[in-house]
Amino acid sequence: MDDKRIDDDWKRRASEEKAKIAAELGKEGSAESEGDGSNTSDPLFPAVIQQIAYPALMALGQIPDPRTGERMLDLNLAKETIDLLAVLEKKTVGNRSAEEDKMLRDLLRDLQMAYSQSVQTARQTAEESTSENPTE
Repeated sequence: MDDKRIDDDWKRRASEEKAKIAAELGKEGSAESEGDGSNTSDPLFPAVIQQIAYPALMALGQIPDPRTGERMLDLNLAKETIDLLAVLEKKTVGNRSAEEDKMLRDLLRDLQMAYSQSVQTARQTAEESTSENPTE
């Protein structure tokens, strides 16, 4: 009997500790709330999204490369990164808070627009250089 009482006490302390940690993280700590479908924001999610988006911003020339200080245009890298974010958006549907959903959707839209504009500019530049130097 004493072993069972000790085991129950351990479970109670573990549950209290779990609730305390969850409260510190801004999440609901009780096991009953875990399956209720409410999506709380994860403080690391924006950092993950920004870390994935950073190469796309550099590849589109939106921000300079921190190593060289120069801006570059790498449409293949930009497209791959944007596609990666699109996959993340698709695979996390229903698991994001409203804030996270808006942030990801807006970022993806902005990157896709910047990519389209960069492709269009690159085509125009290529056409202009071809028309200026038709013998080359």
